Amino acid sequence: MALAHNGIIHGWNSISFQTANIPREKLDTIRDFLIYCQCWCESMHHHHDAEEEIFFPSIERITGVAGIMERNIEQHRAFTPGFEAFDSYSQTCAPKDYDGQKFRGLIEAFAEPLHQHLKDEIETLRALDRYNSEEIRRAYKRFEKSLMDTDNVR
Repeated sequence: MALAHNGIIHGWNSISFQTANIPREKLDTIRDFLIYCQCWCESMHHHHDAEEEIFFPSIERITGVAGIMERNIEQHRAFTPGFEAFDSYSQTCAPKDYDGQKFRGLIEAFAEPLHQHLKDEIETLRALDRYNSEEIRRAYKRFEKSLMDTDNVR
């Protein structure tokens, strides 16, 4: 999970860094950047949807603790509005209308809750060490396999 979260952070960083560095006259570059952002958003949706649909329910079954992952789900909800606004803009913005400052504002609007969530979720998972680690490992492998076996397009 830490590796997946690291990839999400690196994607966020690359987008944040590039937002204002793309020359407005380079419409092909802007188009490619918007597609990159769309792909990053799709992978974010895929990861978090699968956590909530597959992995978190498995953790509840294994631990016998209802709502054990609820804090992480609440954190998903905390960054979702800003993330959805960013995702929508990346999908609907025509390259000729691209505004790097607006784009930076959109991605920075959900930075804090996203980064906090990515950090906290690892700590939540580390705290599961008092439960059956082999069952949790198998649940994680099923989660990983489901991610690899499914398309990340909503």
